[in-house]
This record gives sequence, C-alpha cells and structure tokens, in this order.
Amino acid sequence: ERFRARGRRRRRARVEARNRILFEPHECDAEACALRREDARAGHIRDVLRAGSGARVRVGVVNGGKYDGVVEHAEDGGMTVRLGAEETSAEASAYDVDVLLAMPRPKVLKRLWAPLASLGIARIVLVNANKVERYYFDSSALDVGTIRGEMLRGLEQAGDTRVPQVGVGLRLPPVVDRISGVLSSEEPKTNGFKWLLEGQRGWTMDADVLLLAHPGQGRTSVADALADARGKRVLLAIGPEGGWTDYELDLFENAGFKRVGLGSRTFTTDVACISLVSAVRERQQSWLT
Repeated sequence: ERFRARGRRRRRARVEARNRILFEPHECDAEACALRREDARAGHIRDVLRAGSGARVRVGVVNGGKYDGVVEHAEDGGMTVRLGAEETSAEASAYDVDVLLAMPRPKVLKRLWAPLASLGIARIVLVNANKVERYYFDSSALDVGTIRGEMLRGLEQAGDTRVPQVGVGLRLPPVVDRISGVLSSEEPKTNGFKWLLEGQRGWTMDADVLLLAHPGQGRTSVADALADARGKRVLLAIGPEGGWTDYELDLFENAGFKRVGLGSRTFTTDVACISLVSAVRERQQSWLT
C-alpha cells in the first residue's frame, strides 16, 4: 500500500519545463526582477539549473522583452535576477497564425492552452457550432486564471514571452461576419462575443489567407493551399471532431474561406490543431523566426 501511494504521488507530480523564466511586469524594474525563496521559479533556478551567484539564465517579461539574466542570491534564500542586454529577433513575423476553434471538450481544451501558446499563435477565438455541447462554455477550462497559467507554462517551454489573445463567441455567424469584414471597425460590438485575454488588442483579424479545416478525402492539402504563403498571415478555422455542418461550411466559404484537410482520417481536436498549425508554420517558413 505504501509503495502504491508513492506511485500515485509520482504520477501526480508534473515537471515544469522552463526554457525561459518569465516575470510579470510588476515583478521587475528597469534593471532587475526579484524572487522570494518559496517561489517555484527560484526553486527551478536553485535546484534544477543549479545556478549560483553570477550564473546566467534566460529570462523574459510577460508581453515584453527577452533577456540574458544574471543571478544574485540573497541571504534569506530569495534571489534577484539582473537584466542584461535585451535579445533582438524578427518577432513580428513569428505571430502570423490565428486559430478559430469550435469549442472542444473541456478536458481537451485544458490540454491545448500550453501547446498553442508554445506554437506562437497570435489569436485564439473559440466559437459555438452545431456539434458543440452548450455546457462546454460553462467549464473551468474558460477560467481566465487557468488559461493564463497554462499559456505561461507553454511560453516558458518555448522560450517566448507574448501571451496569445483569447476570445469566445457563443454565436458563430457574428464572428464570421467580423472576420469577413461585414462588421466594420465602426461597429465595435460583436454579438455574443467577449475577449478573455489581451482584449485590449481588439479585433484586428487582418488575415491574408482564410483556411477551413474539415475531414474527408479530396480536400486541398495545406501545402497546396499555401503555395505562396511566406510572409502572409493565416487564419485557420478548425471545427468539432465530427466536422462542420453543411450550413457552417457554406457560411465560411461565403466569407472567403478555402477548405483544407489532413486526408481521410478524423482526428481529435488537439491532434488536429497541432498538426494543422505545424503544417501552416512549415509552409510559411515561420519556424525560421
């Protein structure tokens, strides 16, 4: 019994991958960021990285810069990370994929937040659909704290700092109207829609290419649909595991979306999301940024 209990404890434990340690803006001043002894990030620096005073670690400020930090340990067990020179990179082109996703089952959605953030998705818009259960929208998977925590975990894994914008729409047609331009910028309200994270960025769904993922043979491949996609912004609409209805397909196609697929197989939402985004990224060559 004792060994079984130990096994259960080990299975519940989750090792956090911190390839860049992130700080909230209020935790830092212009020169350094401070950590208390009991902070998990301090434990990571001390016990996993085994970084002593003077050691360099990769750090970043949420929605801000990336830095080469220098660790300074304090007598009370806490530490300060001094911010060195800010890293420079071609970040603007790295956030050129948006995802419109039919609301998946809550446990699947919770699994998706971190991978979507690590893939560098700019905006995630969750929508209702005919094959979506209404109670999904009442789940804890849409709790802002849960979403942001998982997003930060994915960003630390990828070494990134920019939190994706997240919104949810209880009605599909108004969201499609907003994307297609039927609702102009002069009409600020999108019926049944609200932003959950980073809403201050507003509606700027200025995609160059609109793709509609739907299972079935004979669909255009992502590679063919994005034959000349390098440097272009792509919005990818991914439906429920059973696919979109005929009405929904017509709605999207009338708004300018082009159908794509991954062959005859029907995938779970998380597998479809990661596969499709990866295919888009590869065709855009935006992995290079």
